Amino acid sequence: MKGMKHTMQDLKMETFLSVCDFRNFTKAANALGLTQPAVSHQMKSLEAHYGVSLFRFEGKKMFLTAAGEQLYRYARTARSDERVLCEKLKEQTRRPLRLGATPTPGECILPHILSRYLQTHPLPMLSLTIQNTGTLLERLDQDSIDLAVVEGNFPKESYASRLFSRQKFAPVCADRLQISKSSLDSLLQQTLIIREQGSGNREILEHSLSRHNLTPADFAALIETDNINVQKALAKQGCGIAFLFEAAIGPKENLKVIDAEGFPLEHEINMIWRRNSIFQEEYARLAECFSMLLPQSL
Repeated sequence: MKGMKHTMQDLKMETFLSVCDFRNFTKAANALGLTQPAVSHQMKSLEAHYGVSLFRFEGKKMFLTAAGEQLYRYARTARSDERVLCEKLKEQTRRPLRLGATPTPGECILPHILSRYLQTHPLPMLSLTIQNTGTLLERLDQDSIDLAVVEGNFPKESYASRLFSRQKFAPVCADRLQISKSSLDSLLQQTLIIREQGSGNREILEHSLSRHNLTPADFAALIETDNINVQKALAKQGCGIAFLFEAAIGPKENLKVIDAEGFPLEHEINMIWRRNSIFQEEYARLAECFSMLLPQSL
């Protein structure tokens, strides 16, 4: 009986996930090959089991309650982990590592770490994706990556994390420009070379400027790019100033740090994964190992 009860609960969770995806009982029923009353009954049974309301309605529109959102995140993680676990048990081999990173750690830090890590921990396959923080959070939720190293902020209630690195974040410009020390008011007379919306770099800059009641729009002009290398290249050509992490400013970059009010500031870069993942202990060990392999110069 216990086994049957567990199976029925699993079926209800699958139905719940389908209802959440469609936000409609009838469409979920059609997708699952069930009747609409059967779906409604399962959802009422699930609400009774947990003692909470999972849905609310505004007219004909369905929304998840706070409890529903929490159960949805848990159910998606559990389904994803079960799928990966089944594959792992079938293959009896170590899983490929699907790693995501924002541009600064992905292009400037991780290659140094991975070159050392792979010497003693060979992997059957390593996938490294470089994207901004917002996109990586979406990919974690979609189970298209296992871990992400992000410079931007993230909802700590949804993701487990380990500190990866602490980095100084500061304005930089071409060596030849006559800017070495500046007030924020003086910097506003410059063109700002800024990353795209969703970038952790941009989010950190906007938050820092907001402490002084400023926004990127207060600069003389803006150049926006979704590529950190383009951002650096434009700064090196004297097109304006950029705000970068110290790891992105190599000795041969022909860039200099500007001593400005409130900068440089220190910011954490974190390795994150879905909370409650069955692989969380494995991910935590990997994060600790990566931190130990971090070169002191970075």
